[in-house]
Amino acid sequence: MTQTSSSLARAGQSALAGDPARLRWLMPAAALLILAGLMLAGWGYGAGARDQARITAGSTLVLETEALVSDLKDIETGQRGFLLTGREEFLEPYLVGSRALDSRLAAIGQAAAAAEVTPGEELRRLAEAKRDWARRVIEIRRSGQAEAAIAAVVSGEGRSIMDRSRAAASTLQDAARARSATIADQRNQRLVRTAAASLGMLVLGSALLLVLAISRRKAERQANLLLAGVMENAPAGVAFLDRRLRLLQGNRALADMAEHILGVTPRRGAELLPEAARRQMDQKLTAVLDGSRGHANAEVELALPEQPNFMRHLLVSIFPLRHEGADRAVGGLGLFLLDTSARRRAEERLRRSETRSRLIIDSIPQLAWMTDESGAIQWYNRRWYDYTGTTEAEMMGWGWQSVHHPDHLAGVTARFRQAIEAGAPWEDTFMLRGADGTYRWFLSRAEPLLEADDAAPSGAAPRIVGWFGTNTDITEMRRVEEELEAARDAADDANRAKSQFIANMSHELRTPLSAVIGYAEMLEEEAADLDGAEVMQGDLRKIASNAQHLLSLINDVLDLSKIEAGRMEVQTEDFSASELVRDVAATVEGLVSKKGNRMLVDIEGDVGTMHSDSVKLRQCLFNLVGNAAKFTEGGSVTLAVSRAVDAEGHGWLSFRVADTGIGMTEEQMARLFRRFAQADSSTTRRFGGTGLGLAITKAFAAMLGGDITLESTVGRGSTFTIRLPADLRTIRAEAPAACDTAEDGTGETGEAGLVLVIDDDPASLELVSRFLRREGFAVRCAPEGRSGIELARSLKPNAILLDVMMPQMDGWSVLASLKASPELAEIPVIMVTFVEERGLAFSLGAADYLTKPVQWHRLKGVLERYRATTTALILESDSTQRADLRRLLEGEGWSVEEAGTLAEIRRRMATEEAPPGLLLMEVKPGLSEGLGLINDLHADARWSKVPIIALAEGDIAAPELEKLRGQVRQVLPAEARPPAELVAELRRLAAPHRVPGVVPAPPGRLRADPPQAQEAGAPQAG
Repeated sequence: MTQTSSSLARAGQSALAGDPARLRWLMPAAALLILAGLMLAGWGYGAGARDQARITAGSTLVLETEALVSDLKDIETGQRGFLLTGREEFLEPYLVGSRALDSRLAAIGQAAAAAEVTPGEELRRLAEAKRDWARRVIEIRRSGQAEAAIAAVVSGEGRSIMDRSRAAASTLQDAARARSATIADQRNQRLVRTAAASLGMLVLGSALLLVLAISRRKAERQANLLLAGVMENAPAGVAFLDRRLRLLQGNRALADMAEHILGVTPRRGAELLPEAARRQMDQKLTAVLDGSRGHANAEVELALPEQPNFMRHLLVSIFPLRHEGADRAVGGLGLFLLDTSARRRAEERLRRSETRSRLIIDSIPQLAWMTDESGAIQWYNRRWYDYTGTTEAEMMGWGWQSVHHPDHLAGVTARFRQAIEAGAPWEDTFMLRGADGTYRWFLSRAEPLLEADDAAPSGAAPRIVGWFGTNTDITEMRRVEEELEAARDAADDANRAKSQFIANMSHELRTPLSAVIGYAEMLEEEAADLDGAEVMQGDLRKIASNAQHLLSLINDVLDLSKIEAGRMEVQTEDFSASELVRDVAATVEGLVSKKGNRMLVDIEGDVGTMHSDSVKLRQCLFNLVGNAAKFTEGGSVTLAVSRAVDAEGHGWLSFRVADTGIGMTEEQMARLFRRFAQADSSTTRRFGGTGLGLAITKAFAAMLGGDITLESTVGRGSTFTIRLPADLRTIRAEAPAACDTAEDGTGETGEAGLVLVIDDDPASLELVSRFLRREGFAVRCAPEGRSGIELARSLKPNAILLDVMMPQMDGWSVLASLKASPELAEIPVIMVTFVEERGLAFSLGAADYLTKPVQWHRLKGVLERYRATTTALILESDSTQRADLRRLLEGEGWSVEEAGTLAEIRRRMATEEAPPGLLLMEVKPGLSEGLGLINDLHADARWSKVPIIALAEGDIAAPELEKLRGQVRQVLPAEARPPAELVAELRRLAAPHRVPGVVPAPPGRLRADPPQAQEAGAPQAG
C-alpha cells in the first residue's frame, strides 16, 4: 500500500501541483543565487584588498618622492660645504645622497607602477642632472679652481635644476594623491554595490528555497487529495486487505460492487470476498501473500444474489502491500476489481453479429473472398465452394488459379498482382470452372481494406490490410450481348443491302425514265405539226410531267441513300446570296401561282456573297418553297434572306420560307423531318408527296454547317428557317482548334463534366462543341470511330455523343464496342445522326437518340442527366455526427449541404436549385417518416435519380430493413466513426462525375450493386 500511495502521490504531484518541470528549476536556481552572492562578496573583499594595496603604494610614492627631494638637498649641501672650505669631510652629505639616489628612483618607479600612476621620468632626469652638476662643481673645486667653481654656482644652473626637481616631485605627489583618492572612492562605491547585490542574491535564493518548500508541501497535500479522488471516483473497485483478507480501506466503486455483485456489506475489518470468489482466486491470493509479485486480470464469474441465473463477470488484479523495512515483508493485498459484464455482453453481441454477417455474405449471389495484404486469399464464402466443388485447403493462398481457364490465367494473375502492388481497386472478366467441369464467365471486382496504422504519425494514410472481392456470374449477360451484337451485324447488313438496293433500283429506274421523257418530248414536238393533235399533245405533256415527277422522286431516294452511306459530297463555290434567292423565286413562281398564291421576295439589306454549295442550298429552297406552295391556297409564300454576325465575327445567313397555309400542330411538327413521313396520313392522301424532301433538306443544312428550324400555327401558316455560315471554310478550318483531341487529360476542363463527340463532319463537331462549352462542359473530339474508342478508354468521359454515318467504322460498331468493354460499358452514349434507327440504337445500349439537325434544347435536357455534380446533402439530426460526416465528405472531394430535419429536405426540394449528387440520411426505427421522404424523392422527376445512402440508427427490425434496402442504394450502420464501406461508396459515386484532367477518377469501373445484394455494415461487391 505504501508503494501504491507513493506512486499515486507522485502522480498527484504531477497532475495537480502542475508540471514538475516548472518546480524542478527552483532548487538549482536558489543554489546558484546563494553561490553567486557568496562569490560576489568574496570578489568584493579581494577587490577592496587590491584597492588598499594601490592606495598604500600611492602613499609610498609620495613619501619616496619626498625622500628623493631630501636626497637632492643633501647633495646640494655637501657640494656647497666642499666649495666653501675645500675640505673632504664636508662632502659626506653629498656622498650619502648620491649613493641613495638610484635606489630611491627605483623605489619611486615601483611605487608608481603599484599605484597605477605614470612614473616621473622628468623627475628622474632632473635628479640625475642635479647629481651630475654637483659632481662637476666638486671636481672643478678639487682641481684648485675655486673661483671657477664659485662662478658655476653663481651662474644659477644648480638652483634651476633644484627648483624644477622640486616641481616635478610635487606633480608626481599630486598625481599619486589624486589616484589614491579615486581608488578609495571606487572602493567605497563597489563595497556598497557588492554588499547590496550579495545580500539580494542571498535573500532571493533563500526565498526560492522557501517557495520550493511551500510548493512541495502543497504538492504533497494535492497528491493526497488526488489519491482520495482516485479512490472515490475510479470506475474500478480498489480495496486494501490484510493478510486475513479483511478490508482495510476501499473506494466508492468497491462499495457498490460489494453490495450488488459480491453480496457483502463493506466494513473495515470484515471479510470482503465471498466464498465463490475465494474458491476461484484461492491459489493466486495465496501466492501473492507468500511473496509473489502479483497477478493481473484474473477472471471471476459470480451469480447475483437477487438473480441467481444472471451471471456477472469481474476482472481482478492482485498486488502485494509490503511493510517498510529491510525485509519488505508482505503485510496484505491490494485488489483492483473491474466489472466486465457489459463488455462480455457486447462481445457476445459482436459474435452474433459476425455470425449473421457471415450468413449474409454466404447468402449473396456472388462468390466472395478476402485476401491478406500480399494478395493471398484467406477466406471464401460458401457459394465459392458450392460452385467450384473445392475444399478450403485446396483454395487457400493462390489455390484459386486451379479453377481458372488456362487461356486467361496468366493475364488475370498479372493484372491482379499489379493491382495489389499499386494498392488500387481491381476489376477483370474471366472464366471459372464449376464443380461439373463447365466454365462460366464472371466479372470480378476487389476493393482494398484499409486500417489505421497505430504506429504511424497522426494524419498518416491508413495501411492496406487486405482486399475484399466478389465474382458475379455474367454468362447470361454475355450471351445477350453476343445476341445483340449479332442482331446489330444483321441490321447493318440489312441496312447496307437496303441502301445498295435503293441505289441500284434508282439507277435502273432512271435509265428507262430518261428514255420515256425523251420520247415524250420528241413526240410532243412532232404532234405540234399535225392538225387536230391538241388532245394528243395534252396527253403527251401529262406523260412528260408525270415522268419528270417520278424522276424527281427517284433522285430524292438516290440522294437519301447517298446521305445514309456517307457518300454525299459538298462542292463549295462563291456566289451571290441575293441572286440565288431571286433565281429560286423566279424558278418556282409558276409553281406557287397554280393555287392562286403570290410569290414574295424579301432581301434585308446587303446580304453579300457566300462560299458554300449553291446546288444543295438551291435544292433546299426549292423543297421548302414547293412544300409551302403545296399546302397554301389563295395566300402568299415569302422567301426572305438576312445576314448577321455572331460574337466571333463570323457571318451567318438566314433563309426563311413563310406561307399562310394550313399550318401544323406540335405533334405533326415532331414527325415532320422523318424519312417517308408527313404531318399525318390525311396529308399524303390530300396533297401527295413521299415525305423525303424535308428529310433531305435537313441533312443538306447540316452538311452545309447549319440547321433548320420550324415555327407553325394551325390555320395561320408555317415558317421554315435555314441558318448557314456565310463561309463554310471558316467553320471547317476552326474544327480542329475548336475541339480538343488530347488523350492525356491536359486539355480544357469544364465544371459540368467532360463530353466526347465522335463525328466525321467538321461542321457538326464545331456546332456541337460550341453548344457544349456554352453549357459548361469540357469537350474532346474524335473524327472517326477507332480513335473515339481510344479516347473514351483514356478519358472516361461523363457522356459520349456518337454519329452513325462515319467512314471505316460506323457508329453502330463503335456503340457495340463501347458496350462490350467492361471499363466503358457504363458511360452513357447519345446517338446524334440523320439515320432513324431508334430501336437498333436502344437495343445496342444507347442512352438516348437525337436526330440531326440537333434541337439544342433537347440535347441540353439529355445532357443535364449526366452533368457532373459532387454536391452531397446530409440529413442528420445529431450535430456532432453531421459534422463528422461533413469532414468525411469534404475529404473525399464533395461539397456539402446540411439538413437537420425532414422539413428542411422538403423545402430544398421545392426550390429550383439543382438536386445534389448524393443524399446521406439517417433512418430511425419505425421508418414511417424516412420512407415517406424517400417515396417523395422517387416520385419527383428531378430528384428520382439522386442516390440515397441510409444510415440505420438503433435496432431496426429485419422486415423494416428489407423494405428499406429496396428503396435506397445502400444501408449502413450509423456508427461513431463512419465505416470504411461508406468511404468506398462515396468514392464509387463520385468517380463518374469527376472531370478527367481535373480530379482523377479512382482506377477501375464502379457501379452500384442491386439493392438486394447490399447489407448494412457488410462490404459491397465491386
